[in-house]
Amino acid sequence: MTFRRAAGVVVFFLLVAGVLATLLRGPNLLFSETSVESSQTLANQGNMIVRENAHPGTISWQIPLGREAYTQIQAYASATSVLPGQKLTFYVSTQKEGDYYSVDIYRLGWYGGDGGRLMASQVGLIGHAQGFYDPSFNQRLMHCTSCYVDTTTGLVEANWRPSYVLTVPSDWTTGIYLAKFTDANGFQTYTPFDVRGNALSRYVAVTPDTTYAAYNDWGGYSLYEADTHVNSDETPGLPRAVKVSFDRPYAQEDGAGDLLASVVDAIHWLERQGYDLSYISSVDLHEDPSQLLRHRAYLSLGHDEYWTKEMRDGVERARNNGVGLAFLGADAAYWQIRFEPDGAGTPNRTIVCYKVETAYNDRAHDPLYWKDNTRLTAQWRDPILARPENALIGIMYSNLTHKRLGFSWQVSSQVKSPLIEDTGLLPGQQYGCDLVGYEWDHVFTNGATPARLQVLGVSQTLREDNTADISNTTYYIAPSGAMVFATGSVYWTAALDRYRYHMDNLCASENPVVPGIQKLMGNVMDALVIHHPLQ
Repeated sequence: MTFRRAAGVVVFFLLVAGVLATLLRGPNLLFSETSVESSQTLANQGNMIVRENAHPGTISWQIPLGREAYTQIQAYASATSVLPGQKLTFYVSTQKEGDYYSVDIYRLGWYGGDGGRLMASQVGLIGHAQGFYDPSFNQRLMHCTSCYVDTTTGLVEANWRPSYVLTVPSDWTTGIYLAKFTDANGFQTYTPFDVRGNALSRYVAVTPDTTYAAYNDWGGYSLYEADTHVNSDETPGLPRAVKVSFDRPYAQEDGAGDLLASVVDAIHWLERQGYDLSYISSVDLHEDPSQLLRHRAYLSLGHDEYWTKEMRDGVERARNNGVGLAFLGADAAYWQIRFEPDGAGTPNRTIVCYKVETAYNDRAHDPLYWKDNTRLTAQWRDPILARPENALIGIMYSNLTHKRLGFSWQVSSQVKSPLIEDTGLLPGQQYGCDLVGYEWDHVFTNGATPARLQVLGVSQTLREDNTADISNTTYYIAPSGAMVFATGSVYWTAALDRYRYHMDNLCASENPVVPGIQKLMGNVMDALVIHHPLQ
């Protein structure tokens, strides 16, 4: 679609004309230029995201090649998010006692293509050797006398003493932030956090912090693996932790969790377009799911796999009250989790997931079995919960590959949707290179698929064992009139921006940006925030 900007009274009358046309002519105008795009233009003019991205940017938020810290400096934060005016404590460990280090705080966004803005710096901080995790040395904790390790559950808490306290300035804009720590020898590591705010924004974007923590193996334990010398044996043949903590650094992506691989491209594009956004973490969603009702649309960012009952109930309630939903990754809401306090009593700092399955007949491993089966830490599609993901999302997790980043995205040869109009995307045509992977979703015939599900994409994939599979991109209109869109791939939003944390040699000659998918995503964003009569 072509966006036309007009000023003052002209735009006002265009908007009124579009609304009247929709009322008079029915649902076929739901995605029209007048009724959707003019309202979006008005909404974007002068919002805080637009004003924020007018500031000068920098690429220095990126860690230079060869400067990635492995054991030299590690850090974590006291919370996944914070409000302006509040304090956020960082816990930092250097290799040597008394080594100097610095911290730079960046906000991620568009900023003229630089991708970030330097918000604050502190140099000359004195480091303390509080221990570290060495992934290359038998995956062992080294010299961490404060660390708590429960070899029964796999719970690891660093329990480091506070190193640096940030008081978030009152004028900081809601967003995703990176604290970048640099040691005396120039080695660098990240710690991510969100700044909340803009509580009545049109769109609310939720970072998948619970999934970051689930995959984090700092200390030798994650919800996928246990220390090689310990057998948790929570699932037959698959030893893993059943409890993981936020009170430790992220071992993946230079300390950034999964932010840089599956989230940041979407952030760059969303802020480039000037959408009226606010940001919260998945922990915030758990603590106050009703906040979704203050927005017009909910955006699930990246690989959003681990959900509490409060999260699932809250997102369903939002949809049922007319809030549009967009799942911008894949494998969303696959496992149910619970929260517990950490060792210091801070709420919601420990994730619990026994990963029980009816098929394994191991449900009794979860202490809540028969006490409250609605909170059993099983797959949402498991019969014990009987709430398959596709009942909410439209599609659900199918499979994965680690052999390559992904595959081309293909438009369905049967597609007939106003979302595709004026995008230049052609039925049956493939686009991009590494967009469908490393995990993907597709349509299931389990009786839970929402009525009138529309399939936009049918992409060919190969599972880890080289057998064929497909990924679907879909949307449906809920009885409330809310639209629910799902990309069906962890890396689909990589088509929106040039940045790549992981480089795929198979795609070296390809343009990483797909303009047609950018236009499709723009149409989706517009359609998320309007009411759709059922047809």
